[in-house]
Amino acid sequence: MQPEAAGWEGKLPLHLERPFQLWSYQAAHRQLLLRGRPGDGLEGTVEIEFLDVLGMKVKSQYRELLISPAPDTAAEADEFIELPERHRFRYTRLLVSDGTTDGFVVCGSLRVHCT
Repeated sequence: MQPEAAGWEGKLPLHLERPFQLWSYQAAHRQLLLRGRPGDGLEGTVEIEFLDVLGMKVKSQYRELLISPAPDTAAEADEFIELPERHRFRYTRLLVSDGTTDGFVVCGSLRVHCT
């Protein structure tokens, strides 16, 4: 999985030190969008777009955002999503956190947009 934006390609884990909020979830398109807005001395908007989402456990707001591959020992996503073994290669389990509370997203790809 490769984040797609200038300066972010292939860089997991991501650590973004700005507030983020859940901006939208489109069930029909299986797309989740988290947005970090400018303000408090931070310029530009950063959008984290998860595509082909099978399942997630995320907060509505994060004081900062950390995204990394979920460790093999993270069974919560596997217990939540019944994914046949033959399809596991198409999806990635990602740990989504603010440093204190962990959640997850199981998705096909991740894109980072900076404006």
